[in-house]
Amino acid sequence: MAINYTILSFPHLMLAIKQSDRKAFDELYGRTWKSLYKQAVNKLNNEDLAKDIIQDIFIDLWTKRESSNIDHIEHYLSRAVKFKVIDQFRKKDFHLKEIEEFVDILEDSEYADSKLLDNELREIISTLADRLPQKRREIFKLKFEQELSTKEISDLLNISPKTVQNQTLNSISILKNIFQKILFILFILFFGS
Repeated sequence: MAINYTILSFPHLMLAIKQSDRKAFDELYGRTWKSLYKQAVNKLNNEDLAKDIIQDIFIDLWTKRESSNIDHIEHYLSRAVKFKVIDQFRKKDFHLKEIEEFVDILEDSEYADSKLLDNELREIISTLADRLPQKRREIFKLKFEQELSTKEISDLLNISPKTVQNQTLNSISILKNIFQKILFILFILFFGS
């Protein structure tokens, strides 16, 4: 008797997948890929990269199927997308354009706070940017305070656009590390013993 995979629950599909049932895997993929893809596109604003992420997640799932102990596959897949998106932002080869678009999405999102908080944050970032080496500081301020494009900065400073991108990414990385330390200290101050 043939199995009707369309009526199987997610836990039953996972049991079949653990036993290398390719049709169960295909059914799981068919049910979940679209929502996972939308989740990735919303964060990355890059359809090709989103497709690659979803493909990687399902390849990993199939490769590790026999040893995996996943209770809630939908939750697992959603978290996998989040982690893959974070990995993309950590990679140096992730283009500045996508980072800027992600920041724009965050600024326009329901999570964006008041203009006052936005101004305070900009002031803090500006103060921290003053600690950067001279050339990085100059590029960073042209990019984020004067809102010049990479090409405009490149022309103004007579350097390559790639140098502008690299210096900007390095500055963001340095500021991110400083922010993480500040947040840790604030967390200890507010929630410590």
